[in-house]
Amino acid sequence: MKDKQNVGNSGEYYIAAFLSARNFIVTITLGRAIGYDLLAVNPSGKLIKISVKTRDSNSTHRFVLSEKSESLKSEDLFYAFVRTNKFESLPDFWMIPSKIVAEQTYNSHKKWLQEDSNHKDNTMRTFWVKNHDLFPKNWGETMEQYHNSYSSLL
Repeated sequence: MKDKQNVGNSGEYYIAAFLSARNFIVTITLGRAIGYDLLAVNPSGKLIKISVKTRDSNSTHRFVLSEKSESLKSEDLFYAFVRTNKFESLPDFWMIPSKIVAEQTYNSHKKWLQEDSNHKDNTMRTFWVKNHDLFPKNWGETMEQYHNSYSSLL
């Protein structure tokens, strides 16, 4: 089993390299910033922050977040959800504005609590990048615009 820290680092370095190759200036914070992993300047000069969540899988569409993700929403904050595909092929990623992540994480957790009285509130949250019962109808189609695209950062 791969070390969790190495998996996380692989996602951060992948996104940093991907954006650098597209004329972004990118710095990896090495865990020294609260709420984000990358600090970047896009080609137009806009400063952006990116929180990277990585799964070492070639099939998952589910990413684990904490409760704080419900309140982290800013025009300059984005989430990069990276699925490494075990590096058997190029990773897939979804670059999503934090406002969307915060709203849908909150709404899906609330719905999860309401659907079964055995569900107990906790600090774990999940974010899906494909259709799922806890997310709006046609969620997968909504996510397609963010799949392997950095246009939300421009």
